[in-house]
Amino acid sequence: MAKGLTYADAARLLDDSHLVGALDRLLGGALLAASAGGAGFVLSLFDAKAELARLSVGLVNGLRARVSHGRRTDRTERIAAAHSVLVVAAFFECLAQADVGFDVAALDLSKADQRTLAASVIRTPVPLPAPQLPYEASLEVLRGFYADLARPVLGFIQGLAVWDGLDETRRDRLTDTLLRILPERAVARYEECFRRLAVDFPEVAFWANLVDHQATRADLQALRHGLAGIERVLADLAGGREPDEWRLALARAYQAALVRTILPEARTPDGVTLPALGAAYIDPSFRVAETGTVPADEGRWQEIAVRDDLQEFLLGHLTAPQAIDAPLVILGQPGSGKSVLTQVLAARLPPSEFLVVRVVLREVAADAELQDQIERALRLTTGESMTWPEMVRGAGDALPVVLMDGFDELLQTTGVNQSDYFERVANFQRREAVLGRPVAIVVTSRTVVADRARPVAGMVTIRLEPFDDGQVRRWLDVWNTVNRPIPAEAVLAHSELAAQPLLLLLLALYHADGQPLHSDDQPLGQAELYERLLSRFAEREVGKLGAGLPAEDHQRAVDRELLRLSVVAFAMFNRRQQWVSAAEVDTDLAILLEAAESRPAPGLRAPLTAGEDVIGKFFFIHRAQARRGDQRLTTYEFLHATFGEYLIARLVARELDDLVATAELGAVRTRKAFIDDAFPYALLSFAPLTMRHTAVYFLNQRLEVLPRPRRSTLRQLLLSLFHRALMARHAGRYDEYQPDTVSVPARHATYSANLLLLIVSVGGEVSVAELFPDRPDPIHDWQEISSLWQAVLPEEGWMVLIDQLMLTRGWEGDRRTLTVAPTTRERVEPFDPFWAYDFSPDHEHRRGNWYGWLYEGGNVLRTRMDWVADRGAGAFAHALEPLSIEFGNMVTTFFDFWQGRPVSAAHALIALWTASGSAADQEQLVHAHETCLRFAIDGFAPHDADTREYFRKLYLSQLVADRDKLPPKWIDDATHRLLSTQGADKERTKLAMLARDYLGVANGESGIVGERG
Repeated sequence: MAKGLTYADAARLLDDSHLVGALDRLLGGALLAASAGGAGFVLSLFDAKAELARLSVGLVNGLRARVSHGRRTDRTERIAAAHSVLVVAAFFECLAQADVGFDVAALDLSKADQRTLAASVIRTPVPLPAPQLPYEASLEVLRGFYADLARPVLGFIQGLAVWDGLDETRRDRLTDTLLRILPERAVARYEECFRRLAVDFPEVAFWANLVDHQATRADLQALRHGLAGIERVLADLAGGREPDEWRLALARAYQAALVRTILPEARTPDGVTLPALGAAYIDPSFRVAETGTVPADEGRWQEIAVRDDLQEFLLGHLTAPQAIDAPLVILGQPGSGKSVLTQVLAARLPPSEFLVVRVVLREVAADAELQDQIERALRLTTGESMTWPEMVRGAGDALPVVLMDGFDELLQTTGVNQSDYFERVANFQRREAVLGRPVAIVVTSRTVVADRARPVAGMVTIRLEPFDDGQVRRWLDVWNTVNRPIPAEAVLAHSELAAQPLLLLLLALYHADGQPLHSDDQPLGQAELYERLLSRFAEREVGKLGAGLPAEDHQRAVDRELLRLSVVAFAMFNRRQQWVSAAEVDTDLAILLEAAESRPAPGLRAPLTAGEDVIGKFFFIHRAQARRGDQRLTTYEFLHATFGEYLIARLVARELDDLVATAELGAVRTRKAFIDDAFPYALLSFAPLTMRHTAVYFLNQRLEVLPRPRRSTLRQLLLSLFHRALMARHAGRYDEYQPDTVSVPARHATYSANLLLLIVSVGGEVSVAELFPDRPDPIHDWQEISSLWQAVLPEEGWMVLIDQLMLTRGWEGDRRTLTVAPTTRERVEPFDPFWAYDFSPDHEHRRGNWYGWLYEGGNVLRTRMDWVADRGAGAFAHALEPLSIEFGNMVTTFFDFWQGRPVSAAHALIALWTASGSAADQEQLVHAHETCLRFAIDGFAPHDADTREYFRKLYLSQLVADRDKLPPKWIDDATHRLLSTQGADKERTKLAMLARDYLGVANGESGIVGERG
């Protein structure tokens, strides 16, 4: 809950001199004096007649008549004061009725003590309900507040003689009465008073999320289109004077939006009737963040409950004191309806109560002060100039509400740091409040950039949610009343698009243009739908400018439009961001497509650049704009990221098709064709395709439908490109294409990684021998290139790559094999030391009973891992640190005791400790001990005495610890093998002596007789 007025301030604000005077006398003068007074306060608290409560309630009675006409802010302030008085009055009443178990006349507090106690009760800020909090949460805060009020009362009583006269039972009862029973009863009494207050002042119910009035609730439930419920409720509350000419002009301008269609007529198919905005706007669901925060990640948002009472929330916020303290921030994805919400809200707020100014931030100077931006918006809306102070002075009783639409556009287009933006907004609100011009401010922004500005205290943030099925159906009901009906099921089959209002409109327009959303009674696949959507809109745009074109030329023009759109998608992808500036688009088009020419614009406006020509035609691209001086800055973004991802996949598939066509033409001419991959290299050498998982999905969908012969040809082409991917390249025509600063090795590595992904997508799997033909050791080449990928690819791209592809190890004769294929298993293959150290199945060391090896010391391995500074390698090094530092070469000493299952000494010990400490059965435990026993006897290089001795001590300690878990017969056998000096070498003698020491076995004995003592 927000902090409201203190009881003392609230009582004075309610301005009933007779009652305030009487209250001041009961409070010992503490109400009207800042420091004096206090005498008689305690007796008034416990007065059985509850005069304090009665007079407090009397302050509130009659308030309705006093505030029925006047300023909106004065009404809000006095209602908040009445609420504060009622909160404390409930406490007074319940305290006066409390059974304290002693004669209150015996309370003998000094005047100073009573003054202190009075201050703690009547000068503590009273919690105020807030629309962002559930009603139950507000009540819980009140319980704590009442307990806090009662605590000093109890503290003073405990310091008096009356406390000393109470036995332990009565003390406990008094403590329970004041700290538990009293708060519960006060909350119950408060609820009664609150509901009566809400009858006189309905906005209070919206503050607390408690709309009990049946007719009001029914109206709001019925009016879920176009925020119509806000207008209905506020019309009933209106008490302000009739708006002046300025307010009426603004109101008429904003209300006109409700009767305009939801999209300009020129952009719709013939025969389509667009519904009006007021009817078609469906109130979205939303989430409310904790006050003063802007959650930066999706996980935190998902922890917040979804609400469907947007009208009630906005009513509560705009009529509550919090509205003028800090901004309300509305977040959402592109196409979620943030800007439309501000249009509809501006139209619905009655001008008698609110002076609304909608500031479209793309239309005003980005670097201007907030007040200058507001004044510019006033001129753009009405055609007349007026300063902000003049406007507010003429607003009469209305509360100014400024709607700042498009904070994200300031960030995207200017690139200027706006981290203090919300602070500047709040500072403006504070200044205006001090000057007697309080103002509520609402800011909209895309979710992804909102956390780039620091939140301020008291700021409320909401996020608009995608449509659910019910909201989609309500929107379709409106659409179907004026157009050929669309079956809801056909639209809901594409819920990812339908959930965003603007993309839902796109689907409706596509259907209205005679294009089905299903095929053979089945929903279209996602890739097929996107192809049809984009192609159809491109066809319509080409048809407008090229009517009468021959079919072949028409199709070529459509393909060119989609090609240029795909270059825009790559402009974002290769810069690793979701949007791109107009200048960057123009540059990329000029280099990649030689499309720098401008096209004349209608009328006398400046010619359209190549980027404007492409993007201006497609409304599923969001255009963000801002002004810096006389310059208009523009960025572009797809309304849904999957449009860009599909276009990326589409262009890659098209280029692959062109490569195959070139190869096939060469085959027909019986001469080898030169495969020019300059364009694919330019596109695919800046970012791995795995940075966009959906792009890979779309690409696979397009490639899997290729005929088998064509796939085979394409696979061979891609392999040939991979073979030379890391080689030096000659200067090419696309060298000027530099969307990002990337080193030459990184570009080659990125291109080769993308080629590998394409090879696997086309052929299903590929061996490293095919990737590195005619090489003496393809495995070594694979290790080199995979290390390069790990080093230079962005972490997200690298992690998705190794998640989507899997490796399968094997042998062909005495040569190791490695195959790369799409992932089909959840876990990687277990480590095979024989394969890793290149011991083929026919190797001489795999023919005997057992064999051991040590290729590098543990410290050498750790140094290698440390050198690359890899997080994953470091985690493994950390886990094995005790074994690799304290125990030498245990990590890198391997033995094959079990015919084809070699293990390291470290692996054997960890397996033993795990089996011993878990619920492993006896057979597993015996096997783990047997492996370690063999290591203890024969498992280390002759020169590695230190590692061998450490291992033996660790193992013997564990053997003693597990003696009760192991079969006695096995223990006898193990003891015999440990004590045997057969062979008469020095190491076996050392082991026998160490075993006797640990096992407590005397010469000639067998078995473990006790722990080492």
